[in-house]
Amino acid sequence: MLRDNAVAGDQVLDEAARAALLASELSVLRDNALAGDQVLDEAARAALLASELSGGDAVRAHAAALLLDRAGLRQEATTRWIAVAALAVEQHDTRFAVSAAIALSTHNQPSQVSQLIALLKAQGASNAVLASTAAQIQLALGEPKLALNAAQEAHALDTESMEYRLLYARVLRLNGASEDAALLLNGLPELTLAMPVVAEELALALCATDRFAQAAAALRRTRVHGTNARLLAEEGLALVRANELAQAARVLDELRTVTHASKDIARLESAITLAAQPR
Repeated sequence: MLRDNAVAGDQVLDEAARAALLASELSVLRDNALAGDQVLDEAARAALLASELSGGDAVRAHAAALLLDRAGLRQEATTRWIAVAALAVEQHDTRFAVSAAIALSTHNQPSQVSQLIALLKAQGASNAVLASTAAQIQLALGEPKLALNAAQEAHALDTESMEYRLLYARVLRLNGASEDAALLLNGLPELTLAMPVVAEELALALCATDRFAQAAAALRRTRVHGTNARLLAEEGLALVRANELAQAARVLDELRTVTHASKDIARLESAITLAAQPR
């Protein structure tokens, strides 16, 4: 299933593993990154998937670019994203064009971004896709105010899209309209609210409006999808801020049973200890 010019599966796997291992050794993983062993596992899975899927070189280049970006290896990531962009143009692939445009906007590659936007328009991308891409580029550049109109437009053009709803909610929250962001998400079906990406965004909006117990409840819904150390810790931290220390302690006990959770355990332990001190 590998194409003629593809790198062999083992080589792709080794390359991804090396990038992830280097990231963990250099301690350059971002706040939301997973612990080193988990990153290594994730890298292996991503590389294996990239070697097995019949998506061609763009799939593998995209997986490598994401890994290198996560590792903080900007020069190498830039090279890979440019490769993804070239493949997107060559193969007229709008999926990779969107992803590469957003990434390259943060790598000081304006001409590449312009070329990819032109490709999207030439390929007949919907106005919702174009607006969403514009909003995500502004967010990636740290300009949530400039993202607001585009995010609102994307959602208005396709109100059924969960992706655009989440994007608009996030932009609203980052612009200080957390109440509106929470309203945008709170009315969704229960199964949708249990999706980790939805629950986390809702929890952030609720915390921003001091509704910490509701934020904890939002995060608790995600347990139907399994145990996630970071989300458990965030649930516990929301309970601490709600002054529900007994419940937070129970979450901490649960967190202690999760592997690769030492950093999250330490975060929650520290918060509970601090909150329990006499004032």
